[in-house]
Amino acid sequence: MSTVEKLTNNQVKLTIEVSKELFGEAIKAVYPQVSKDTKVDGFRPGKVPMNIFISRFGYGPLYEEAVNYVINKTYPAAVEENNLEVVDYPKIDLDFATISHDAGFTYTAEVYVMPVVELQKYTGLTFKALSKTVGKKEVEEAIKNRLAAKAENVIKEGAAELGDTLVFDFEGFVDGVAFEGGKAENYELVLGSGQFIPGFEDQLVGLKAEEAKDVNVTFPENYHADLAGKDATFKCLVHEVKTKVVPTLDEEFVKEAEIEGVSTVAEFEAHVKNELKAAKLNAYEEDFTQKVLKELVDNNPIDLPVCMIDNYAKQLEDNAHKQAEQYKIPFEMFLQFQGLNEETFKARTRETAENQIKVDLLIDAVAKAENLKPADEAIEEEYKQIAEANKVSLEKAKKAVSVEDVVYHMNKQLALEFLKKNNGPAKAAKKEEVKEEAKEEPKAKKAPAKKAPAKKTTTKKATKKAE
Repeated sequence: MSTVEKLTNNQVKLTIEVSKELFGEAIKAVYPQVSKDTKVDGFRPGKVPMNIFISRFGYGPLYEEAVNYVINKTYPAAVEENNLEVVDYPKIDLDFATISHDAGFTYTAEVYVMPVVELQKYTGLTFKALSKTVGKKEVEEAIKNRLAAKAENVIKEGAAELGDTLVFDFEGFVDGVAFEGGKAENYELVLGSGQFIPGFEDQLVGLKAEEAKDVNVTFPENYHADLAGKDATFKCLVHEVKTKVVPTLDEEFVKEAEIEGVSTVAEFEAHVKNELKAAKLNAYEEDFTQKVLKELVDNNPIDLPVCMIDNYAKQLEDNAHKQAEQYKIPFEMFLQFQGLNEETFKARTRETAENQIKVDLLIDAVAKAENLKPADEAIEEEYKQIAEANKVSLEKAKKAVSVEDVVYHMNKQLALEFLKKNNGPAKAAKKEEVKEEAKEEPKAKKAPAKKAPAKKTTTKKATKKAE
């Protein structure tokens, strides 16, 4: 028999009564394990009769294991009896001084339970979404980048300009003495790239092949300690000056791109636009989902048990350590690659854990509130996808993944779709989106009856100069 007392919103105390009969059963059940190494004259270890053992040692040595036996049997039963969804191990309180072999006893178990989720607002949530439209300038910039990616460096006869590449030798001196690491031959440098210290690259502008120059600079104060703040002279000799030649967007370029179904400049431009649209749509969907979930969490507060956050954060930390092991790098370096240290990593992990738990609980609550359930046909299709993804038969997939797990996952997907459908940008923002789309793809207007048609205008195509 058990009773439950609410301590906080997320914690309860179970009071569980253990009968004399059950405790007696427990003592008999644990006796073989407890007595297996006991030595008594005339008996082999583990073969001492229970009455001989008790007459020699009493019941005391059996109590700890017997109590554990009883708790392992009665605690889960009490949780089920009271319909509790526990989220952590219980804190057991028992006065061992009251334990007797010929009587029952009572113990308590304090445990954290799943928080109650009370949905306050989960439809009509508004936020600013990303744009899905692709503007003319974006297409032009994307094409420009593609052309630049195919640019070739060719030898230039004239003087070097910013953006040109120099092939040169250099050697650095401080107070007339060459310093370590300050020398290189046939080094390639794009002028204006900022690869060298301030003032260095600017002084190379205007040089031609086979010309030499002393470049005078001052090392920054935050440079290496042995050179920081010091004046230096670099003796430079230019071997080659190269300039980038960007290809022209024409049918020859399109042909070399080898894009299926694309053979003309117009088709290439349409292809680039479609790629940008697809990328923007993906970004839109991902951003939309994240913003829906953020608004859901912000508008539906949940008081989480600390242990839930601790346990999930520990899982995330363990996963991160395993990733570092897979990459075969120290964990500190793994964090550095992400711009983190141990303190910021733990803080971010804990924040992620708390947010993810809230999202999961709220999505589950929405599914229940809206009575969202997948159809039998959809469940079957999900199993087929699982089988295909794991390259196993449908039968094996059904054995490996329970229908409860599949339905739970699908319910969450249905809830997320419901949330995305019933929340989103404010109407004003949607109107602006429509305006942008109208600008991008204007529809021809019908000429009014009995009026002269509007005079057609032509738009000249801008031509780009070769870079």
